Amino acid sequence: MRRYSRFLFKGTTSLIVAAVLAVSMVAIVQADHLTTGKDLMQHCVASPDSFCAGYIGGVIDTSHTLFCIPHEVTKREIINITIVFLRDHSDKLGLYAPNLIIKAMRSSFPCVDGR
Repeated sequence: MRRYSRFLFKGTTSLIVAAVLAVSMVAIVQADHLTTGKDLMQHCVASPDSFCAGYIGGVIDTSHTLFCIPHEVTKREIINITIVFLRDHSDKLGLYAPNLIIKAMRSSFPCVDGR
């Protein structure tokens, strides 16, 4: 029984290591492509509460000093504002998505104190 449990543990460890390496390789392959407005729009239209919400939330979390979103604004409203901005500026969909999200937030939520 003891030999079997060691074998099982070694096999499990090997599977975990293989899975981590496989996921790492996928991330490396995808890292050479920056997300554009077009990419983001496709994700947001297909499923606004998954990649779209996380991506927009990440951009907002890292650049929140550039605009002033009131506390009562919901995540859903922010996603909708971003989608409308992307649709209204379809000529800019080839640009880097974080820049477009920041522009959408700055146009919708400018700071009154000059920030």
